[in-house]
Amino acid sequence: MKKLFLKGFLFISIIFSTIAVMIYLSTKEPTRSLIANWTASEDFMTDSGMLPYFERARETDNSTKLIIGDSIANQLFSALQENNPDTDILTTNAALMITGQYLLAEEYLQSHPDATDIYLVIHPLPLTRTFDMEWGYRYAVMTYVETNTIHLLDQNTLETIADVYGKFFMQKEIVNLIEDSPVCRKLYLSYISIHREDYVQQSPFEIADQYVKKLYDLCLERHVTLHIYPSPVSEYFKDQVMDLAKEYPNTWMSTQFPAYFDQILFYPDEWSEDMSHFSGIHSQRENLNEIIRNAYGQDALGGLHLE
Repeated sequence: MKKLFLKGFLFISIIFSTIAVMIYLSTKEPTRSLIANWTASEDFMTDSGMLPYFERARETDNSTKLIIGDSIANQLFSALQENNPDTDILTTNAALMITGQYLLAEEYLQSHPDATDIYLVIHPLPLTRTFDMEWGYRYAVMTYVETNTIHLLDQNTLETIADVYGKFFMQKEIVNLIEDSPVCRKLYLSYISIHREDYVQQSPFEIADQYVKKLYDLCLERHVTLHIYPSPVSEYFKDQVMDLAKEYPNTWMSTQFPAYFDQILFYPDEWSEDMSHFSGIHSQRENLNEIIRNAYGQDALGGLHLE
């Protein structure tokens, strides 16, 4: 009996040791790529691309203004950085969520004591994003953990994240492992897509309302002016957006930014291949500049230099 137990223990030890070695090798090149190919995990090799934005936000420079927002805002504004040294343009994407936009602004204000303005440019639909099984963990939670900013979120948000994804997967060591190992990332993201459920908000703007107010209060404390504008919206989403506009008066946001939905520039579906980002001739710089002027006025977003 004792020999059988020892053999069993040895067998289990070998299995777990082999798994541990495989996981370790899956985090280091060149074996990382080989194991990703062997396990069909190639689609999980790329990083989210969010970390450089936080690194830039923490850099001390002479800028006094910050533009943050979704990928539509990124398409419109990111190429204007060189001509606008007084403005840091850190537009990312919708998957970072409004919680991530808040964290990015928080980091910027920490390293820019002379800041005067923050511009949040975001499509109405991303304002309703929740912690979901599609992008919420990969682009939002992992980013918050990797940038050491997750502790800046409110306690109710931390509890929500723990309920949705599991507290164990909010630990930095685990997040780093999932980041480094494509096969671990594939396993976990596949698991939650099958066994977990999105956080259901009590209202479409529940999370956004909380964090826009939190950002507003932070700006007020730092004597910074917060501006919020909508990204342009294709006609394809007009009905959805108009339904959201009916809910907007019930939010705290509407008391400070009542014109948000009135400022939306709707554009023809033909201008976009994916109904969100501009494509074809409309993605050319001169046409994007014209879209900026039409959407935000000639003195667009605090006088950005568009040329």
